[in-house]
Amino acid sequence: MNNKILLGLALFFSLFILSCAVNDPSGIYAGVTPAADCPGISVVVILSPNSSYKVTYQYIDRGDGLTTFTGTYSYDKASKIVTLNGGTIPPYYKAGNKSLTQLDMEGKVIKGQFAAMYVLRKI
Repeated sequence: MNNKILLGLALFFSLFILSCAVNDPSGIYAGVTPAADCPGISVVVILSPNSSYKVTYQYIDRGDGLTTFTGTYSYDKASKIVTLNGGTIPPYYKAGNKSLTQLDMEGKVIKGQFAAMYVLRKI
């Protein structure tokens, strides 16, 4: 009987922790997205718990330096879509389990040969 209660409590707390993690996209995400004229774009997205963000882009092998955008973001828990406000391009991302996937300009999943390169990993 006690084992069943402990198992039930462990399951409850595990699900509670997982639901909190999925419903809160805050964190630091990084990856390299495709580019037409260089090996890629190094992207770092920082989503703070207070709904502010900082996004940094750096074109690899171009020596252009960093481009940084800051602002606020909104998060739709049902669709798991993060919308960056303030003119950042691209503005839409989909939150996943320890990942943030860049979406196209209409908020749709990018498909094709390079689709996996649009997934940023939580660090």
